[in-house]
Amino acid sequence: MENYTSSKLTQGFLGTSKAELDFNVMILKTAIGGLSVLDHTYLFIKNDEEAAQFLKAYGFDIFNSSDEARLWNYYGRALAYIQTQLLLPGEQIPEIFKEEKYIKNFVNLLLWASDLSPLYKERQLWSCAILRVIHVLIHLTNDLFTAFSDEIQEQVLKPYRQVIVTDEAGQVSLCAPQSSLSGQDSIPLFRFDVKPFKTSNSSITKLLAKPEEVAFGVLDKMGVRFLTHSLYDCFRVLQWLFRHNVLSYPHLIPDESANTLFPLNLFVDLLKSGELINHMGLKKENLSHQEVHDFINKTLLDQLNQDQTSPTSGYREKVNIFSSKEYRFIKFIVRQLVRTQGDTVQRPFMFFYPHEIQIIDWQTYQKNSVGPSSHTEYKARQKKKARERVLHWL
Repeated sequence: MENYTSSKLTQGFLGTSKAELDFNVMILKTAIGGLSVLDHTYLFIKNDEEAAQFLKAYGFDIFNSSDEARLWNYYGRALAYIQTQLLLPGEQIPEIFKEEKYIKNFVNLLLWASDLSPLYKERQLWSCAILRVIHVLIHLTNDLFTAFSDEIQEQVLKPYRQVIVTDEAGQVSLCAPQSSLSGQDSIPLFRFDVKPFKTSNSSITKLLAKPEEVAFGVLDKMGVRFLTHSLYDCFRVLQWLFRHNVLSYPHLIPDESANTLFPLNLFVDLLKSGELINHMGLKKENLSHQEVHDFINKTLLDQLNQDQTSPTSGYREKVNIFSSKEYRFIKFIVRQLVRTQGDTVQRPFMFFYPHEIQIIDWQTYQKNSVGPSSHTEYKARQKKKARERVLHWL
């Protein structure tokens, strides 16, 4: 084997073409370094041909009139989002971006985003900002929910409709269907909510605000919320949903679960301890359901108050930089197998689609609704981060 001396290596390196050593560091960081494409500060496109090839690889043929029309539609929606959601009073998008006639050709937007000359600095920054929002819009509007929203909504919500009952007095309850397994037949609820589907603006903001988010990672586009009368009922509802096969626990996504309501280890310890059995044993007659409920709920609340020395013990917190540390709830994500009509009757199209379940007692829900924990404050923090990411120079 030939012995490669330092001199020979140097000679070989100097003989290498400059193009071979022209690595694009930003793309390398995106591919294997964890950098989001939304955090790129410029593009790397030199001419119309490169722009067309870039768009073709992305998924759009600029020479196809339908594809070009779609791109301009995304462009208009991106401008509307930036103007209404991110800009502060008195701020405006530059005139050159307000109409297609000023840009002339969509590929110019990519060329402008690549032009780093100081003379066109503002144009380059705004081009990148608009492209960031367009990128998010394209991913959001080309997912399974967009294509099969009716089927998804019907099949995800149907199991809940079969067990949520409202009586003549307006009392809402979980009520087991006839075919369900044995167990407590019903649980009174304070309220049951189907969360409003995330609006386009809300989903765009979420994806822009979190560097790690991608469109298929938006797992809470659909969701339901159970508001219970007590802390103990939160755990009863959780078990009830799986015991009566409203939900299938193998379809849980464990990494997405959160519990900041009550430490799970303390609840399990209570179930295993002899305290409850001893208490029930002191009674000569059988305890009523309400007596059992009241005793366990009081025990949980007392234990919660005593657990202040290690408040995170037994909790599972799903890190969300926009949520207040005071926000308390149980949350988990379950996938539902959705069936739609395929190209033939014999070949239905099937896929899993996730939705979020929240369980909160009414007292905690009221506390969550004010101050830093409120939904309004949460959205404001999210929007602030989205603005910083898209319009970082303003």
